Amino acid sequence: MGVIIDVHHVGIAVRDMEKACALFRDALHLPVVKEGVAPARGARVMMIGVGESYLELIQPVAVDSPFAAHLRDKGEGLHHIALWSGDVELEVERLAEQGVPLEDPEPRRGFTGNLSYLDAEAFDGVVVEVVEPEEELSGGSRPGGRIKRVDHVVLRVPDAASIADRFGDYFGIETKRKMERGSGVFAFLRPGDVIIEVISGKEAGEPGSGTLAGLAFEVTEIDRLTASLKQKGYPIGDPHPALQGGRIVSVHPTGACGVPLAFIDFTDSPGPAPRK
Repeated sequence: MGVIIDVHHVGIAVRDMEKACALFRDALHLPVVKEGVAPARGARVMMIGVGESYLELIQPVAVDSPFAAHLRDKGEGLHHIALWSGDVELEVERLAEQGVPLEDPEPRRGFTGNLSYLDAEAFDGVVVEVVEPEEELSGGSRPGGRIKRVDHVVLRVPDAASIADRFGDYFGIETKRKMERGSGVFAFLRPGDVIIEVISGKEAGEPGSGTLAGLAFEVTEIDRLTASLKQKGYPIGDPHPALQGGRIVSVHPTGACGVPLAFIDFTDSPGPAPRK
């Protein structure tokens, strides 16, 4: 059914591009793959390679930019998740036939390739984009430092089961696992290399309140990485055992441009099951 290959990128709205670069480019040694201005969106944009996926750093430069509105309403941090499509024309046509609300009813040329944003209503508040990327943004930018890849992206939504079903209905992305733990409901999807973790409470939350709630990188030498970031003044905790295996450590959002950012090291651990 679907032509979704993976999570292509995660969009981050920032107030200060240089501050964002100080972390992602300089402290974490992630490569800048493309940078420039998106005039139609009133924004300065930089693409950072993380394994086969990317971070899209977006700084509004016009008062009427939709990203300026996002910063005013929600502050800086995670803005959208972009799904990598092998045929965005077909994808959007199928979404329209299903009556999925679309911000872009037809694909348009954007900074990363041919793309279409879904209306936030489609995923109960979470902003989702589909993109057929241009060649220079088609993977192959694996960093040479301690950051290996994007391990997972967290969506906190009113009803995890409903949102997981929508990924299946809209894109053919199946749910690999569902579980309950404490007061939470969890669903795990893996369209490609990156895991999408969908979380809600057991009781349905407020409609439209969904948001991107976290980003995790797989790393090596987690103790050295932690010590390096502490030395640079970033608000990072101490590595501890992760539920999914390995060890994990988090950076407070105030030190990561509003992003709840974590690093997970699967060294000497089986880690997550390989994609099937």
